[in-house]
Amino acid sequence: MTGWTELDFGWACLFCFGFSVASAVFPWLAVEVVVLALPAVARSPLALAGLVCVVTAGQMTGKGLVYWTGRRSALSSPRVARSIDRWQARLTRSRAGPVTVVFLSSAVGIPPFFLVTAMAGTVRLSFSRFMLAGTLGRLVRFGLLVFVPQLVTAWLRR
Repeated sequence: MTGWTELDFGWACLFCFGFSVASAVFPWLAVEVVVLALPAVARSPLALAGLVCVVTAGQMTGKGLVYWTGRRSALSSPRVARSIDRWQARLTRSRAGPVTVVFLSSAVGIPPFFLVTAMAGTVRLSFSRFMLAGTLGRLVRFGLLVFVPQLVTAWLRR
């Protein structure tokens, strides 16, 4: 049996990106399962970090679609529109408020990042601020999921 070739690694990157986009749009597809499998694909810590970046880029590409869908959605219910206006007023009292919610949601998952993404678009949070906070949060989340077990394993082997 031969080892992974560069072509195999390229296919792994493509799969990771595609699955990450799909899981961002369809939240019942758990990208964390793929993230936890990344150490089996990567041949080095640098390759592993690259795969974390690929998964993050895929997630944020998909979340961008969800954001723009939320932004362009027509609100037919006056009750929903009033609720969104109240949330928008709460979040925009502080300049850092909405960005903090996006970051924490993308890093921790509470509140669910899918819902926060749709709401961010609906309340018209700046797309660049949303993408920056979401990307940083996803990098933290996926980096911790991948590298903490690696560090614990290395520490236990000492």
